[in-house]
Amino acid sequence: MANGLLQFDPAVFAAGETYQILARVKSACAFAVEIDGKRYEDHTNGVVRTATRIHRVTVPQAALDAAKAYTVVLRPVIVRRAYRSRFAPEQRVTYPFAPIPAERVNIYHIADTHGKARHAVRSAALCGKPIDLLVLNGDIVNASDRVSDFDTIYRIAQGVTHGALPVICTRGNHDLRGRAAEKLGDYMPNVNGRFYYTLRLGALWALVLDCGEDKPDDHEEYGGAICCHAFREEETAFLHDVVARAAQEYAAPGVRHRLVIAHHPFTNVGEPPFDIEQPLFAAWAALLREEIRPELYLAGHYHRCFVSRPGDDFDTLGQACPVVVGAKPEGDRFTGCCVTLGGDAPEITFHQG
Repeated sequence: MANGLLQFDPAVFAAGETYQILARVKSACAFAVEIDGKRYEDHTNGVVRTATRIHRVTVPQAALDAAKAYTVVLRPVIVRRAYRSRFAPEQRVTYPFAPIPAERVNIYHIADTHGKARHAVRSAALCGKPIDLLVLNGDIVNASDRVSDFDTIYRIAQGVTHGALPVICTRGNHDLRGRAAEKLGDYMPNVNGRFYYTLRLGALWALVLDCGEDKPDDHEEYGGAICCHAFREEETAFLHDVVARAAQEYAAPGVRHRLVIAHHPFTNVGEPPFDIEQPLFAAWAALLREEIRPELYLAGHYHRCFVSRPGDDFDTLGQACPVVVGAKPEGDRFTGCCVTLGGDAPEITFHQG
């Protein structure tokens, strides 16, 4: 449990071939992470960051996986000025860390909590298996009206991982709504400012996609604050680049599991006005089906729990693999999903908390 300057335990997010360790703090401080004697500072071009309540340090996955522990180092600010800034003595908190296992991997999937954390954490506790990887798959907040709304991400990560397990975190359509939505990149993992990227965790390779909003950009609900079509076109170019670099991505040595993780299961076409981008999403589906060939697609968005197989009624645009829609909020109850990889076929179970 977090103490001292830490508001929550850190969250260790996987992105690319790194971990991004993010932590919310209660007051101004310098923030660093030590791993096996090497110190990684939160800085911007050599200037230590203190004028923020969210800190991020990016570390090599290989270093943290090998050390299996990291120490958060906080230096409270006494005064920050042009000359002779002063800091209080360091506060140090050490966390154990468990990289995902080489064989069977238990993934717990949570989406659509809409700002409610407690029951989602309870559903994970009912999984019945030791969790190796947490996936927070969009709409974790109900809207991005205030930066404090993003605390739900850290409450759930703390309750499930206690800073000791890797987390994958995506953006959902509700996360795009509100005055603080443009600041979400400060509080979530991203690669070069993008919420779509690939990542590698041991034998697991994952493609993280971001479908943006779920209605046309000019829908009256958005009031001109959304431009997701252009964003998706940029993402299409990224997907083609991933395919062009297959040997360094999903076909790299040691990859045994390929996942797609996105809040919206875009291979299903909804009723108007939720029937957006069909040609573009069909092109994405074709790349998954013909080139990447993932093992599973983890999704939320529909507030239901089920598994869709290629060719069934849910499959509109041609699924490449089973789509697991794994999150069901119901008042004071929440159902999440556990996926185990490493057997003859993925094991999928749903758990209500």
